Amino acid sequence: MKTYVVVLLGVALAAILSVMAANIVIDPYNVVHPLLGEYYFEPNSRVPKVAWLSKNCFSYDSYFVGDSRSGTLSARDLGDAGGRRFYNLSTPADDVASIVKRLKYFIDRGCPISTVIAAESVDVLLDVDEKESYSLLLRENPAVSGENRVAFYARFFLSPQALTTYFRSVGWRRTPRDFYYLDGHVDYYWSMRDGSDFALARCRASGGEAGAGKLLSAKLAGYRDLAALAARQKFTAIVWIAPLNKASGALLDDPEVRNFIASLRDIPNLRLIQADRDSPLLEDFHAWHDCGHFRPTVFDQLVAPQISRLLKP
Repeated sequence: MKTYVVVLLGVALAAILSVMAANIVIDPYNVVHPLLGEYYFEPNSRVPKVAWLSKNCFSYDSYFVGDSRSGTLSARDLGDAGGRRFYNLSTPADDVASIVKRLKYFIDRGCPISTVIAAESVDVLLDVDEKESYSLLLRENPAVSGENRVAFYARFFLSPQALTTYFRSVGWRRTPRDFYYLDGHVDYYWSMRDGSDFALARCRASGGEAGAGKLLSAKLAGYRDLAALAARQKFTAIVWIAPLNKASGALLDDPEVRNFIASLRDIPNLRLIQADRDSPLLEDFHAWHDCGHFRPTVFDQLVAPQISRLLKP
C-alpha cells in the first residue's frame, strides 16, 4: 500500500512539473518573456509591458494608453511628436482605473511623464464578471496590483488552462495575428475582406444596455482621477473618443453616452477630442482590421491633427 501511494504521488508530481515546464517554455500569455515579435495567440500585454518599463521608463516621457484600438499607435502617428518619446501602454479591454494605477506605479518609481494620450471606447463596457471570463488575458502585473506573486504565477503555470486555450486557438492558424515592437505598439495582421462585416449584429452597437449608466459613471470617476494626477504631476492629459464604424455611430446619440461625453468635456485638466462622424473612412472597410478595430490611418487623419495642435508649445 505504501509503495502504491508513493508511486501515485510521484506520478502526480511528475504531471504537475510537466505542465509547469510546458507552461513556462511556451508561456502562452507571455508573462515571463519579453513582448516582442510575432504572435499566433493574443498575449497578456499588461504583464510584460510593466516589466519592461520598470527597467526602461527613462527612455520615454509620453504614453499612449487605452484598449486594443489604440495599441497600433506610435510616435510616427503624430508626426515628429514635438520631440516626445512615446511608449504604447495600451492593453486589450483596458479601463481608465487600471491605467491610473499603472501611471501612479511608474511615477512612484521616478519615471518621467509629460504627456498621456488616452483612447476611450464608449462601446466597451465590461463588468466584473465579464472581465473574470478573460482572467488570464486581463490579469494585472502583480507589481501594480499588489497580488501575491506566487498566487499570480500559479494561475498561469500550475494549471493546464493556459496551454489548452493556447493550442485550441493556434491550432487552425497558418499566419501570425500580431507583431509587437519594442516601443509597445502592435501591428495587427488580420483584416476585413469586404464591408459585409459592418452589417453583422455584433458589429452594430445600439446603446441602452442594462447597467451602462453605472459603468459609464465608473469611467468618469477614473478620468477625474487621471485629471487630478495630471494636475499634480504637471503632465498633459488628452482623451480621444475612439471612432466607431458607420453602422455603430448611432451609439454616440444615446442619451447616456452623450451625457458621459459632455461630463468628460467638463473635467478640468482633461482635453477631449472627437473625430468627424461623417468621414468616409468610417464606412471604408479598407481602413479597418475588423468592424471594431480601425487601422492607424483613421487615427492619423481624424484624430492626430487635433492632438498635434494641442501639443504645440
